[in-house]
Amino acid sequence: MPVHAPNPDLEESNFSFRDWLVGQQEQVKGRRKGERTRDRIRLATVDLLNESGYRELRVSDVCERAAITPPVLYLYFSSKQALVEDVLREFLDRFTQQRGRRTAHTAYDSIYDANLRWLNWAKANSGLIQCLFEFSGEIPEFASLYAKANHEWHLRTAQSLMRRFPPPGVDLPALHLTIIALGGMMDDMTRKLYSMPDEHTVSLVKNIGGDVAGLARFLSGIWFNALYPQQLRQ
Repeated sequence: MPVHAPNPDLEESNFSFRDWLVGQQEQVKGRRKGERTRDRIRLATVDLLNESGYRELRVSDVCERAAITPPVLYLYFSSKQALVEDVLREFLDRFTQQRGRRTAHTAYDSIYDANLRWLNWAKANSGLIQCLFEFSGEIPEFASLYAKANHEWHLRTAQSLMRRFPPPGVDLPALHLTIIALGGMMDDMTRKLYSMPDEHTVSLVKNIGGDVAGLARFLSGIWFNALYPQQLRQ
């Protein structure tokens, strides 16, 4: 197994979308009253989605949390669906725009950094991650958007590895398909650990170290074995 060089930038960062959203709102000075009201509505929605999910979300709860009345909310968002879609679109954009914070020197480090970033993001935003799954299952238009974002993330990962650490004898389409399969594993793992915890999976993770970095190392070993099997035989 390759030796991993720790990445303190990734291991110490705050991955909370809520905290990032608050920071973005606070950076804009001199906002009008309507803009501040819209910000409160969106922040209240993020909090409630993290706490109870999309299906349990009620407009009345958002209004109570944001200290407004339903007619005020409907001045900004036409429906619960429109409000949730607005929040989840930005959540999805925020994740897909993230990049690594250092130059990986090996293929394994590059894989580890990407997986650690995803696991940290999923853990810090477990409620919103589950909402992505729920909302995509009910809103076809958003499902297409989510699928497109996943496709682009997987393709970007494949292109980066092909450019910097090309696996011998593998072309880009094969590498892309392999990463899609491995990405499905990551989605299922984070769902069982953070969004809808499965006690058996949680117990098994504790046996390999328990923390996010330990899990990232374990899963990155699976990625490396699948993407670079030739190196294992050397």
